[in-house]
Amino acid sequence: MTFRLGTALALCGLVGFAVPLAAHHALQAQFDVNKTVELKGTLERVEWVNPHAYLYLDVKDEKTGAVKRWGWETIGPQALRRAGFTRGPASFTIGETYTFVGFAALDGTDKAFTTAVLFPDGRKITLWFGDPFSK
Repeated sequence: MTFRLGTALALCGLVGFAVPLAAHHALQAQFDVNKTVELKGTLERVEWVNPHAYLYLDVKDEKTGAVKRWGWETIGPQALRRAGFTRGPASFTIGETYTFVGFAALDGTDKAFTTAVLFPDGRKITLWFGDPFSK
């Protein structure tokens, strides 16, 4: 009887551990790490949700003048906090102009994974490896 109970508890533990792992995805599953996009636009919305935070940038097309809303996925909120960001306007201000650099979506939609941000005051923050603004 003890063996069955121990086995059942062990299996429950493994299932409980596996579910969060299955829910997370690899960066390369959604984004092309070989295709970098750099866009400047007006910040319209910030969502601090797990497992990643999202920022939405309205970008004006130089040729047509049409505005497209780009979704920028970032590292998670906890990692953003460790990097010095906060939820309030001290970090990101709605209506301000930012330049975002990141990996383009594999499916061709208007979204990207953020690797760096150029703030309106000239600060450059790298969230991923390297400095894309040094090019």
